[in-house]
Amino acid sequence: MMKRAILLVIALALLVAPAPSTAQPAEPLCFPDVPLIDDCLHPSFVAYWRDNGGLPVFGYPIGPLEQFVGDEGRALTVQWTERNRLELHPNNPPAYRIQIGRMGAEALARAGRDPFADPSDAGPQPGCLWFPETGHNVCDQEAGNGFRTYWQTNGLRIPGLSRYAQSLALFGYPLTAPQMEQNANGDLVLTQWFERARFEWHPQNPARSRVLLGLLGRELYTTPQPVVDPRGGRSVFGVEINRSFVSATATQLAELGADWVRYNGIRWDEVEPTPGARNWAALRQVEAEILAINNAGAVPMVVVRGAPAWAQAQPDKICGPIRPEALPAFAAFLTDLVARYSQPPYNVTFWELGNEPDAPFQLVSSDAPFGCWGDESDNDGYGGAAYAAMLKAAYPAIKAANSQAQVILGGLLLDCPPDRPLANGQPCRAGRFFEAVLRAGGGEYFDMVAYHAYGYFSRNRDPDRERPNWVDRGGATLGKAEYLRATLARYGYAKPLMMNEGSLLCYRSSPNCRPNGFEEAKADAVVRLYARTLAADLLMAHWYTLNGPGWQEGGLLDDRQQPLPAFRAFQFARQQLGAARYLRPVGIDGLEGYHFRVAEGEVIVVWSADGVERTFSVPANARAIYDATGVALPLSATVTLTIAPRIIVIPAS
Repeated sequence: MMKRAILLVIALALLVAPAPSTAQPAEPLCFPDVPLIDDCLHPSFVAYWRDNGGLPVFGYPIGPLEQFVGDEGRALTVQWTERNRLELHPNNPPAYRIQIGRMGAEALARAGRDPFADPSDAGPQPGCLWFPETGHNVCDQEAGNGFRTYWQTNGLRIPGLSRYAQSLALFGYPLTAPQMEQNANGDLVLTQWFERARFEWHPQNPARSRVLLGLLGRELYTTPQPVVDPRGGRSVFGVEINRSFVSATATQLAELGADWVRYNGIRWDEVEPTPGARNWAALRQVEAEILAINNAGAVPMVVVRGAPAWAQAQPDKICGPIRPEALPAFAAFLTDLVARYSQPPYNVTFWELGNEPDAPFQLVSSDAPFGCWGDESDNDGYGGAAYAAMLKAAYPAIKAANSQAQVILGGLLLDCPPDRPLANGQPCRAGRFFEAVLRAGGGEYFDMVAYHAYGYFSRNRDPDRERPNWVDRGGATLGKAEYLRATLARYGYAKPLMMNEGSLLCYRSSPNCRPNGFEEAKADAVVRLYARTLAADLLMAHWYTLNGPGWQEGGLLDDRQQPLPAFRAFQFARQQLGAARYLRPVGIDGLEGYHFRVAEGEVIVVWSADGVERTFSVPANARAIYDATGVALPLSATVTLTIAPRIIVIPAS
């Protein structure tokens, strides 16, 4: 019993070992050239996997992100690898939430073996590591090589821990003495079991490969319970249509082929100007427009915003936070709203709570078209705690009305990352909003996170990549995804991300844009956006807007609602990449580009990262080269690249 109590204390202690603080990459880690490895490592785990031993320690991913009932008795978000199980623990303190499974202990238990029934070692042995906690030694099998050396020279890279403690966090304590056992391949090998691993000694291998870790992940992996993909087989291609513009663009929407329409939206203040009285007639135009979106073959994603005067926490701020005592009324409104519009013919499943809620109410007009929950006077959380309180009321109400509903955290402006100072040296206070939502316990009360990414036109430049405050993270689209994933992971979550407002803008609709190539640049930006969307494993991306000319000329249609080059670029990208699977980056200095698998073979989308002309070698078996709008270019051995992307189609061999 004493050993069991000790191991329980050990397990609890390891749960508070902090995970590495390395920022998470925005992209998944895929292995397209490895046979039978079809899954990519989820971005939330990539840095952890790389920093703590990579392939030798964890092995390849063998399943998608999924749900797993852990020792706590609650469903955890996990991903299985050949040798382990990477876990997110949202209930742990913020810095300690990526963990690995106790695979050794689990495998022994599954086999019906009680390691405590085996006799302990008599005591410390010369030249070995002695673990009085479990009564076992860990020794080398030859001079300078073996289980002891391997245990000591590998470990989780946790700042502040000794090398011994880092190794303990990775492998745990030995549970058995070394003995000859048959492994999963049928080989008889010297084996020693640890809490989180099985060490095997293979003397016939080269010296550096004589200690191998057992493939416990493969041996323990059962029927997966993958996280449900809410896209239901649809592509990542979406647009926003401004309210009152749907009927004028419905034909073009059907022609465009977008799978998703973000619709902003339904206003609480219109429906319930008086507490308890529902004026559904105020939504007649909204109802007609939602029907038109459905009839065009797209899925409506509806923003809910606007606090009535009686519910406003800040007087005369319709876009601002809701008074705490009015949150039950908001929850009751949402219950009725979702019950009404989840049914045919509307079939709304996706509900977004506010638009740009991190905008500060102090700096916007009373009736702003976004959700100004941000608070300039809140130095610590910028108003995020109030938004979290709203989520805690809203989420259960929405799910009670429709258990299949998907709740979207309102698309974040996310002007700057809080872990970087601004250009003037001041801290980024606005960027603290999202983490404050999580810190206040809001992480359990939304299903997905949305954010926005814009850039202003400049000739032969990529304003998304060069977005101020985000350039050192790869730009607005990729950099914000990286920050959000890293922050989610620190709090024990791997929520889907979407970029639900983005486009190339003409600054203040300047008349100088179009004569200098703005429309062509906008078409190029469409292709770059969706290539990045797929590579970064975003749930989807919405171009803002379909209707034209749009905010600062960002629309896919002109002022007569006729297609612009960007419209054709969206169509063509949807045709080429709608069912694509991301494989790997192009990986050539000075270029940005991505390889995608499609049913007919492979598609490469590539461009110059900084606008400087560079040459790219076209694969010999390429079938065609296209510009952003689908115009075929001469097929040649090389292509000269600028900021304008080229789409290279390669048939299956």
